[in-house]
Amino acid sequence: MQEENNGNTSKEKSLTGINIQALNLFFIILTAIVFCFILVISTTVNNRFHAVENAINKFIICEQSSELIKESANYLTDQARLFVVTHKEIYVHSYLDEIINTKRQQKALENLEEVCSEKDLALQRLKIAMEQANSLINMELYAIRLAYKVMGSNNLPERIREIQIRAIDEDIPKEQLHEIALNNLFGEGYLIYKTRINENCRLTINAIEQQIKDELNINADELGANIRRLRILFFVLLLINVILFIAFAYLVILPLEKFKASIANDEKLNVIGSLECKHLAESYNEIYELKAQNERSLLKKAEYDALTGILNRRAFDQICTTSAEKKHPIALLLIDMDNFKYINDNFGHAGGDVALKELARILTETFRAEDYIARIGGDEFAAILPNCTVKAARIIKKKILTANEKLLSIQDNIKPVSISVGVAFGAEGFSEDLFKKADKALYIVKEKGKRGCEIYEENYATEK
Repeated sequence: MQEENNGNTSKEKSLTGINIQALNLFFIILTAIVFCFILVISTTVNNRFHAVENAINKFIICEQSSELIKESANYLTDQARLFVVTHKEIYVHSYLDEIINTKRQQKALENLEEVCSEKDLALQRLKIAMEQANSLINMELYAIRLAYKVMGSNNLPERIREIQIRAIDEDIPKEQLHEIALNNLFGEGYLIYKTRINENCRLTINAIEQQIKDELNINADELGANIRRLRILFFVLLLINVILFIAFAYLVILPLEKFKASIANDEKLNVIGSLECKHLAESYNEIYELKAQNERSLLKKAEYDALTGILNRRAFDQICTTSAEKKHPIALLLIDMDNFKYINDNFGHAGGDVALKELARILTETFRAEDYIARIGGDEFAAILPNCTVKAARIIKKKILTANEKLLSIQDNIKPVSISVGVAFGAEGFSEDLFKKADKALYIVKEKGKRGCEIYEENYATEK
């Protein structure tokens, strides 16, 4: 028992192959690593997209802020000029509402400060534009204050009242004050400030546009590289899945299909596939061998014919029953020795016994080791050929011809010895109907003059 266990252990150790569990674990880990890379790169891509989005938003805000400062400055200029020209206070109220309540210039600067750092050239340019805009506001407020003095009105808004008229302008006549106010709003100095504001707004947009272009170029390069990496990783994932499918098919599915076919044919399994499949095949083969040994043991215990040493009628019937249960294809041969009475009459019973033994020996030598040869009567023999189909008909006829040739020169020169054989094929093992068909074929051989072999055909059933 210990030796048997040692033998099993050595078999297990001798088996080599790919462990499907280890292979599956390897591909799981590899897939997880690839997914981690995809996650990291996807995060980077997402960050780059956000950077591009922020850059575009920054450009939009800078452009809007610049336009807002220009619009506010132009609006204030228009209101101040209209008041100085028409002396209608509604324009003063609109002007003061813009710088006190609406504060478009201040809001524009605050919006830009939210998206730009102090180092950004765009923010620096816009602050310069704001300082110039404030200088314009001071000039416009002074012009409005002079216009009120020209009007001689004491009902000044508080913000205008805070503006002090310079001493040099205090005693100037109203007509000249009006000209000074107009010069403040239409003069060359005022226009220079307006031009500088517009230029700084334009430079702000140009600076942020160049900055955005640089950022977009960097981000575009990074995005392109990351997208290429993602494509490679997705291709790797696809390749992993294809390899896994092929490996699983080759190591598991294909071996199992072959195992299924071998089991259906009652054959040993080929030790193929993954290590698990090989262990399965080895275990099955051990059981198969044990079963075969048991079957051989049963056959050995069966009764043998005392004269010829081959199976007797009882063993033959047992084999027929087993064949009927297994329903495997077989060929049934009914073999009859020709002229047996003549041999007994001329050579005695001893000569007849020699002829029977020689026939048994020749049949055993002629057919396969797994074929069952039996003596079922005095001069009647039978053979069951397992897993044999009608395709073997020509081979069987050739074997019978060979057997008859050998019988021409048996020991003690007993003549004439020959056999007549009827053959029938059963796709689902032995049956009584199969026996009748073989007997019918044997009868045809006898009718044709003995010493031959006949294969049963269905048209025999319709013959008289």
